[in-house]
Amino acid sequence: MENLIMAVRESASGQDVGWWEILGALTPLATLLAAAIAGTIAWQALKQRSLADRRAEWWGRAQWALNAALSEDPALKETGLGILGILATSSLATDEEIEILSVAAVQPLAQASRPSALPEHGPGQAEQGPGGQQRKDWPAEAEGRIVRRAAKLQVVTDRRLGRPTQEWVRRLAADGT
Repeated sequence: MENLIMAVRESASGQDVGWWEILGALTPLATLLAAAIAGTIAWQALKQRSLADRRAEWWGRAQWALNAALSEDPALKETGLGILGILATSSLATDEEIEILSVAAVQPLAQASRPSALPEHGPGQAEQGPGGQQRKDWPAEAEGRIVRRAAKLQVVTDRRLGRPTQEWVRRLAADGT
């Protein structure tokens, strides 16, 4: 080992080499190492920022779809529920966000599970919407599409959250696919 140290300390001309000369010779290597570390840190920061931006965009779409799914316009409601079903499959969504999305399916599925022999209102009467407004009865086919979209959303969110889905909801989601 002593011979190795002596070999490093001696130059080609046989003179002693100072520690500062050895350090000076290693400076380019240290600079390269520092640049590699800085580059790795910058790359990780860029990846994190990109993920944060993608999650923010995902949440913006989810907010729009939630508002649409809770709309009184049947076409908008159907579209909103369909988009929520797609967004629920994204890896960008956390379990908490999936739970929030699943709330949009509650009301349409509750109406579908209500026995038809016991309607909430008599024939010819309109159901009250938000704020006490009278809602016109939707066409049966629109109501059926909305309920199927809600069932599909429920199946997806239950699967993502590891919850069992009721059999009638699974059958409803599979109906008309």
